[in-house]
Amino acid sequence: MVPIELIVGSIGNLFAFVFCLGYAIYTFLRKGVHVKGKGWKTKDEAPKSYYITLGVMVFIALFSIISIIFRVYSYYYM
Repeated sequence: MVPIELIVGSIGNLFAFVFCLGYAIYTFLRKGVHVKGKGWKTKDEAPKSYYITLGVMVFIALFSIISIIFRVYSYYYM
């Protein structure tokens, strides 16, 4: 049985992983990004915003899943 403190401690990371990876996949498949004040722009219209958004979302998703793995590892093996 998984302890409750492990589940509660990982909920935020799990939400960040799901939503950031989901948005990264969505922007990659739609080939665009939402720019504040300008609306939806394609990759060709706003390449910097597109790549920065994609990079940040993938970075947050990777950091979140690594944090979950580290939390589980440190709980059971340390």
